[in-house]
Amino acid sequence: MNKWLENDIVLRIISVALAVILWLSVSDSSYSFWQERGFTSSQTRVEVPIEAKYDESRYELVKLIPNKVQLILTGDSYLLERLSLNYRVFVDLTKLGSGSHNDVPLQVEGVPVGIDKKLSTTTVDVVLEEKIKKELPVQVDVVGSLKDGYKLGTPIVTPNKVVVSGTKSQLEEVKSIRAVVQVNKLDQIRGNIRLQPFGDHGPLSLNQISLNPEVVHVEIPISVPGKKVPLNVEVIKNAPAGYAIEEITTKPTDITVYGPQTYLNTLSYYSGVQLDLSKVTKSTTLKRSVVVRDPATKVEPKEVEIYVKMVPSQTKQIENVPIQLNGIPEGVIAEFAQSENGNVSLEVSGAPSLVQNIGAGDIKAYVDLSNLSLGSHEVPIQFGLPSYIKVQNQEKLKVNIQLKKR
Repeated sequence: MNKWLENDIVLRIISVALAVILWLSVSDSSYSFWQERGFTSSQTRVEVPIEAKYDESRYELVKLIPNKVQLILTGDSYLLERLSLNYRVFVDLTKLGSGSHNDVPLQVEGVPVGIDKKLSTTTVDVVLEEKIKKELPVQVDVVGSLKDGYKLGTPIVTPNKVVVSGTKSQLEEVKSIRAVVQVNKLDQIRGNIRLQPFGDHGPLSLNQISLNPEVVHVEIPISVPGKKVPLNVEVIKNAPAGYAIEEITTKPTDITVYGPQTYLNTLSYYSGVQLDLSKVTKSTTLKRSVVVRDPATKVEPKEVEIYVKMVPSQTKQIENVPIQLNGIPEGVIAEFAQSENGNVSLEVSGAPSLVQNIGAGDIKAYVDLSNLSLGSHEVPIQFGLPSYIKVQNQEKLKVNIQLKKR
């Protein structure tokens, strides 16, 4: 017996046996300790999306099967109830290139020590496609209508080309890159426009296709119809007594008026300047802005020089100017009273160079009967006169008219 105990091999066998007995003793007591405190084993299943780690600047993940997996967690119910949601299931593709890859192993992170983890499937199939780039010109699409006669010029796009990134199959769908500009009777188009890729059947999604830049600056010149016509200067208050306008000239004599073509077609002159000469007694040069009157949109030049030649006035008597009857109501006869002969004599004043050449044929005298009832009426005489000529005491010149039913 003593010889056995002295044997080295026998001693080793006895040591191992004692260690096993001691471990069993401790495990049983530990298990009894946790059981006594109500701790029981439990299991839970959660569906977790599968994340993929890969170089997103070089590749596009076009296939991941399956894309979700069940994570089976086993452990103490107390721990499972308080388990944080920091765990994740992922597949590491960082060492893989483009193409199809089968049975790539899944990995789990974030499950704490003491919780057993298991996956319903341990591998996935993936397809990676290498991203490529190509440069495409920007095409401008104008939607809407312009004002009458306005025309679009060549769009100016900055930058005029963009880099499109995506997989080969995605870029094959891209046929054009467009900046869509909305127009609604504007006279200028200028601003930043977000780009949109287009395929054979319309706009494409930007979820997987990237553009650099995504926004460009677009400016589209618009040619506005214009017409060159004489500038008419309207004298709203005449020269003071004893003075007369001999001539008014402008520099330049013609201006260009811009606006709808239908308006320009009817334009033979443009009245864009009004003058008050009621305090002017000598020749003078004035600068005046040309007023833009609707439907004109602009005029060129915006300012003109106006030369007014002022001289002492001269008067002249004009005899037997025939009076026209205008605006006779329907079914009514208009006649001059017996005391009237249908003519008027008057005195005109103006610059000597203008007055000396005026005769009865240069003056139009008329009365307006459009708002009169039947009977006798004393009606003021109105006059159409050559430029810068005025009738002396015009307010006193009247004629008697009788209106009878026809």
